[in-house]
Formats: sequence, C-alpha cells, structure tokens
Amino acid sequence: MKTLFRILIVISALAIIYYYSSDSIDEYEPLEGPNSSSPLIPKTGEQLQNFEQGLPRPEKGLSIWIDKKSSELEKQYGEPDRIDQTAFGYEWWVYNAKRSKFVMFGVEDGIVSQVYISGQELDASPYHIGQNLDEIYRMTIVDTEVSATIDENIYTFSMNEEDMRTRILTKFDGLFAQLYMDSENETLNGIRFMNSKTLVVHKPYEMTFAGELITAPSPTSYLLEESNLGSANQLFDLINSFRIQHGVPELISNEELTNSARSHSEEMYTKNYLSHDSPSNGSLKERLDAQGISYDEVGENLASAYFDSIEAVHGWLNSKDHREVMLDEKYTHVGSGVFMNYYTQILINEKERMGDKQSELKDLEE
Repeated sequence: MKTLFRILIVISALAIIYYYSSDSIDEYEPLEGPNSSSPLIPKTGEQLQNFEQGLPRPEKGLSIWIDKKSSELEKQYGEPDRIDQTAFGYEWWVYNAKRSKFVMFGVEDGIVSQVYISGQELDASPYHIGQNLDEIYRMTIVDTEVSATIDENIYTFSMNEEDMRTRILTKFDGLFAQLYMDSENETLNGIRFMNSKTLVVHKPYEMTFAGELITAPSPTSYLLEESNLGSANQLFDLINSFRIQHGVPELISNEELTNSARSHSEEMYTKNYLSHDSPSNGSLKERLDAQGISYDEVGENLASAYFDSIEAVHGWLNSKDHREVMLDEKYTHVGSGVFMNYYTQILINEKERMGDKQSELKDLEE
C-alpha cells in the first residue's frame, strides 16, 4: 500500500512538471532584412564607371554550371529531388537527399542562372564550406562596391560594414558570388554563384544604376502561391543543413506546425505587422493551444523583407537570439511558413505523453 502511495505521489509530481513545462517559450524580436531599406538610385545624365576587374572564373566546382543548359545538369546529377517555383521567373532545382550535399540550382528558360551551396561535401571552388574569413580575404578581391554590366547598362552594388562581415559580394569573369559568412565563427556556411541578371533582379544591396532597370516579370497569383510553398520547403531544408553543419540533430517536419507558421506569415502580410503576437489569435502559446498542438518547449523565429529563404535563414543564423533557437538541440520538430516576404518558423520539443511517463516509472519500480 505504501509503495502504491509513493507511486501516486511521483506521478502527481511528474504531471505538475509536465503541465508547467509547456509554458517554456523562446521568442525574440523579429528580424527585418536589409532589403527593406535598400534604395534604387538611378544615375541619369551621367555614366557610372566599371573599372574593377573580376577574378578568373573557376574552372571546376559547381559554379561552372552557370549559363549552361539545365538538360546537361540533369544528365550529370539526375532529376532534382524537388522543383520549387519563385516570383523571380526562375525555378529552384533542389537536391536534398543528403544534407551534407545540399545544393539548389536556379533554372530560367532551360539555363542555369545560379547555384546555392551549403553542403560541406560539395565543390564550391575556389571556396569551401567552413573556410575561414581571413583566408577568404587573402584570396579574394573584396571591395565595398561591385559593378555588373548587362548590355549598355551598369549596376553598382554598395556593401555596408555588416555586409562585409556576413554576406560578401565578389566578382569573377562573367560571374558573381555571394559569400554567406557565419559571423560567430567567422566561417563560410553558404555560397551563391549567379550571373549578372540574377544579381540585378535580386537587388540584394543598395544599388545605383545607369541605363535600364531590369526587373522580374510580374508573377501570377498561382505562381505566388507555389513560390510561398517552395520557400517554406527551403526554410526546412536550410535549417537542417545548418544544424548538420554544427553537429546538431535534424528536425522533423510537423504538418500542424507548418499550417500554423503559414497562417501567421499570411496574417502578418495581410494586416501589415511583424510580431509573435497576433491581433486576432493572440500569443504563440495561444495560437498553438487553439490548434491543439502539444509541446514541452517551443521557439519561434520571424523575419520579413528578405527576398528569399536563403537570405532569411542566413539572417537568423547571424542574429544571436534567433541562432540559439535554430541550433538548439532540445527541439525535435519544426513547421515553416512563408507568405510573400514574411517568414515564420516554429520549433518544438514534442510533449511526452503521460502514458509513456507511467511506463518508464513502472520499469523503474520493477
């Protein structure tokens, strides 16, 4: 009888811990991307100079696929694991079967226009994932201004101090590279090679131009919807790619969390706000409780004004609080949602069922 009484006391204590632990919430100030304030400055009546010489174009590595036919790419690597639409007029061909070989190729009208690499096992020549910032500066021509030429048009991109630390733009012969740095470790954790048109359409930095401004075609509502879904899938791929880079277990995608994240991004866009607290659905805890989502601990990262998921996730990684959520080992499941340029990612440690706790307790008693 005394043994039974002790068991009941232990179960009650576990139940109390179980209940209050569900209030463990990590949420930090939402992140607003640099694209929210990057001006476009036309230079009419004067010509910009385009003096800087690019580095020799790499002769090996994945950047050699830029401006080649996608049919040749498919012959080499096979069909992509997924194809995501974008609002920029190109598709992402995603190869994500192995996180350490994660790569995405941008394909427009049958031509490879860009490639993004975060897999450590891939050839990102002349660089490599994990490379030290000092080494990159020694081997790379780095300037605060980089120019691109398309026909008679000249576009000059200006980097600020933060850009020079976290997303360096460098020029090769007929090619550009964005080097995404981990500011905490000062190492390269992602790289995007692209042609001139892709760089100009993205406008990732303050841009001054002389001539015609090139823009992406206006997407249809269907294409925007598909782009939102593709961007959410990329958030999931990217967070796991970086967790693997840092020796942290991968997260499992959760459909309920994904729906919640998507709904929050859509509401932030339609109601023009950026906050963890919804004017209609309340706090993160209230939102998840209303959907019946159980958890022991939960974290949420928000961002807006980034032109794609790559930029958003690298932004989170270089923000101390958001980084802690991304790379926290306690989280097991994730939901990712994107609507236009609003990004939401919800991470949880799933709540352990009381039946499981009682089973563990019984094993201990035996």
